[in-house]
Amino acid sequence: MTRRGLADLPLEWATTETITELSPGGVGLAERSAALAAFHALPTESNLLFTGYVDLRAAEVERAAPRVLPQEIRALPSSALPDGAAALIEISSAGVGAHLGAEAAAAGLHITPLAADAPMGGATEDRTAALIAALWNTGVSINLSAGRIAAPIVIRVAAPESGSSLIARIAVALGDGAQASIVEEISGGAAASRAATSLLATSSEISLGTRASLALSSIQDLPEDRAYVTVRRHTFGEMAQLQLAVAQVGARLVRGRIDHHLAGDGSGVRQVEVVFGAGDQIHDLTTYSLHSGQKTVGDLLAKGVFAGNARGYIKGVTTIPRSGRGTNSYLGEFGMLLSKTARSVAIPSLWIDQPDCERAAHGSSVGPIDPAQIFYLRSRGLTDAEARRTIVMGFLEPVVAALPLDAEAERLREVLAAKLDAALAKQPAALAS
Repeated sequence: MTRRGLADLPLEWATTETITELSPGGVGLAERSAALAAFHALPTESNLLFTGYVDLRAAEVERAAPRVLPQEIRALPSSALPDGAAALIEISSAGVGAHLGAEAAAAGLHITPLAADAPMGGATEDRTAALIAALWNTGVSINLSAGRIAAPIVIRVAAPESGSSLIARIAVALGDGAQASIVEEISGGAAASRAATSLLATSSEISLGTRASLALSSIQDLPEDRAYVTVRRHTFGEMAQLQLAVAQVGARLVRGRIDHHLAGDGSGVRQVEVVFGAGDQIHDLTTYSLHSGQKTVGDLLAKGVFAGNARGYIKGVTTIPRSGRGTNSYLGEFGMLLSKTARSVAIPSLWIDQPDCERAAHGSSVGPIDPAQIFYLRSRGLTDAEARRTIVMGFLEPVVAALPLDAEAERLREVLAAKLDAALAKQPAALAS
């Protein structure tokens, strides 16, 4: 194989011919062409603070071209609806399927194919967003113009088979005063190889109207022969609120970007992110928050645990321009290393042009388990492995407990505990902190 640079992602299928095939009748071709030009022109990482932490070599997806998929939404049987859910949306290499329960239908929830020419924010500014905007092969629009849905909308995304790509756009719009919750489950079949030979790329494009409220939780537990690329872009109306909880556990390579555009006065976002990397996994995650409205709130917390040879890069930028009077923001990023060969970087940054802020704070730390904590727990009768397990799960618990749905929090605890036990079993205590 040709030697690649750290930031190279050469895609033989990122061509005019491919986007033409993905644009039946030419609809949306202009938007795809502009995004494709941006993909080839933009650097993989434009932020000079973060360029040293890009490594995409694990993604061996040069020939994993996306197939043309049916754009209509197929009906799922009522039996597929999970207990307690208002609606189910399944996204896979077969396209999009959906079923609306009685509550969702009564509230006026609409699930439709994403328009072929629907613009995507950031498509000419960020290379990852440009990739998705140019080459997406399935998309869904979720719209709730008013009212409230108490039960969650479940979105299940299944990774494509080895040697192929699934590039999906998910657009969510809540009208003025609308309230809803979404649970994302991102998973796939068993790994077929150690290399990431298939690509799952998704966008989450959320628009919140005045006083709209959305709780979104996402658990990604992909097998480790997948590369996962995700872009989340959120725009806020006046007094709109978003609770976001994201867990990144699986995949060989994860590259994610989250953008919060808090333009509406009094709008707010509370985001928690938990990461667990083991083996040779790489997690490259960045959050950008723009507080252009007045009296906006941003409370962002990320915690990562890394074992084996895993690497984690958790980065964030909070920007408060002159218009952002009265902003209240916090950005915290923390990493824990379970082995001497694991690596983690935390880079929180503040760019402030408004002196009249209620709060603009950040914090970060990266380090091994404190030996004094292990000693204390062992003096109380725990074994070394039990002590480490207790400390790690306690480190992650504030993030896990912030998940808006109890069932999802419990499921994530089980996933994290299983991965932690496997990681500790693979390394002797001498290689740990």
